[in-house]
Amino acid sequence: MHTSPRFHYIDNLRSLALLLGVVFHAALAYGPYFSNIWFTADPSKHVAFEYFAIWSHLFRMPLFFAIAGFCAALLISKRGGNAFISNRLKRVFLPFVIFFPLTMLVLIHALGWGAEIVHEKPGLFTIFQSVDEPLISTMHLWFLWNLTQFCCIIWLLQKYTQVYQSILAFVVRPLFLGVALPVLLTLAMHQQLVPFPAPDKLYPQLWSYGFYGILFLIGAGLYHHHTRVEQYARYFTPLLILACVSLLPYFYLMDPPPSIETIIRAANTGDMTPEHINLYAVLAQSVAIVSWTGVAFLAGYKWLNQYSQLNKYMSDASYWIYLIHVPVLMYIQFPLSNTTLPLLLKLVISVTTTLAIGLVSYQLLVRHTWIGVLLNGKKAKPSTSPQRAESAS
Repeated sequence: MHTSPRFHYIDNLRSLALLLGVVFHAALAYGPYFSNIWFTADPSKHVAFEYFAIWSHLFRMPLFFAIAGFCAALLISKRGGNAFISNRLKRVFLPFVIFFPLTMLVLIHALGWGAEIVHEKPGLFTIFQSVDEPLISTMHLWFLWNLTQFCCIIWLLQKYTQVYQSILAFVVRPLFLGVALPVLLTLAMHQQLVPFPAPDKLYPQLWSYGFYGILFLIGAGLYHHHTRVEQYARYFTPLLILACVSLLPYFYLMDPPPSIETIIRAANTGDMTPEHINLYAVLAQSVAIVSWTGVAFLAGYKWLNQYSQLNKYMSDASYWIYLIHVPVLMYIQFPLSNTTLPLLLKLVISVTTTLAIGLVSYQLLVRHTWIGVLLNGKKAKPSTSPQRAESAS
């Protein structure tokens, strides 16, 4: 067990996973698969954006939850269980409580403004008119609500030291990761659409526990058994080959885009169960999730395990940027939908402008204010060997 080293690649991977979310959500506007799903769906579309979004969806948030589990185990090891849960309630749950209603209000304004200015309304606006009493969605902030639940569970679990250590040792074994994990993910998600949706409801969604919750535990196990990471890194190339090959059956078996009727039913009831469950498609998705998440984690370990002031700054800023990026994207992409600019240029404008607004607002409004303390904790005094990881989730 590691008590003194910090793991720079964890911070760097966390930052990249969050910032990739900006690109992912921007790309949703330009892929035909998402034309009835996304707020700012553009009249013009290209399948390349669809494939990028669906591919990055396989590992972006799974990687984040593995990193969050890693950092949870680190905090418990360094500070103890009670200090850990206090930290997570302040840094994860409290931001959710504050930003959820604010984000909801801004999104409602952005949707109303967008409906007035766009020349061609996205299909989702038609769906809104057919939904009677939609269930409340936690939107892109769902990860905070789910992470809060997982932190409470691991806080309770760590009280039983022997059970806690046995589980964490078991979930990082090769046989579990290579065989049991894809099977467990398939069982957890066998009644979900492929690609899998976000567990964005306020009530606990058990399939998320069997998916993101297991990855959270694996991340915790990798902290306590970090030599496993070094061992698995030796097999990076075969794993990358497997990940690339896994995309073939995944894309081939993937469900067709959900119909308007399915989306209306889901909005009214929260039920995203597909009409026809294809277990082969779910299994192919699970294999792709495991392999691509492993590739991303090991790539970070191999090539991102270094500290720099820029990396530290971006790690801190990425949390704020992710919290605000969806409404910002909407205000940018609605006007862009009225233009005939190439889709790639629209994507670049959307992403770069959102990142610029996020970074400027972080520097001016967040970094040296109570919001920065809320999201990233108090700034540590510079040292001759600066290291980070425990704030990385």
